[in-house]
Amino acid sequence: MSAHDSATVSSHRSDGATLTLWAEDLRALAWLHAAEREPGVLSEAHAAGLPAQLALDGLAPAIVRSFDHALGLIGEVSADELAADYAAIYLTNAYRASPCESVWRDEDGLMLQQPTFDVRDFFRRNRLAAANWREMSDDHIALELEFLAALLERSDAAEALRFLDKHIMIWVPAFAQAVESRAATTFYRALAGLTSEYCACLQKTLSTESPVALQSSA
Repeated sequence: MSAHDSATVSSHRSDGATLTLWAEDLRALAWLHAAEREPGVLSEAHAAGLPAQLALDGLAPAIVRSFDHALGLIGEVSADELAADYAAIYLTNAYRASPCESVWRDEDGLMLQQPTFDVRDFFRRNRLAAANWREMSDDHIALELEFLAALLERSDAAEALRFLDKHIMIWVPAFAQAVESRAATTFYRALAGLTSEYCACLQKTLSTESPVALQSSA
């Protein structure tokens, strides 16, 4: 059994309510990655408390501030600018910053290779599946974040940590670094940075806090 087969989380962090709050954070990030959002919609999300109300402690303040600043200025960004940046990241791979795990882990940089099917198997073992893999592959960042959220909602912190270790944290930092260096808009650069930081902080929280051990149900 590996060190992460039994995730350790402190008693004040392991209650279902706290895990649900973290799941809500992840779903908000997944929503931002899943589709192009109009500036007005993003402004509404900012007014509703994003990112100020993120529940996970320990996030780097500078990264959260950067995303908050980007959302605060979203009204100054045209819908066309956001659409072009979204397309270059999520649709055409013009920036060579694919939102899919397989591209980062396959030796030829191709989509729908073994990493995709490994993620699909991980979903199946936990009785979950992508709604339509033909529209969005299982290993798309939005679906991986949604899956992680679903595990936390089940209070399965050990399996959530395993998914972070074996999938998300292997490729998302590189994805974020590429977007941060190549994207044209502050919004998408800041979103990538916040997503990577959130996942890294969650991984650290689940793996280092103690003393309550939550066994995986898998």
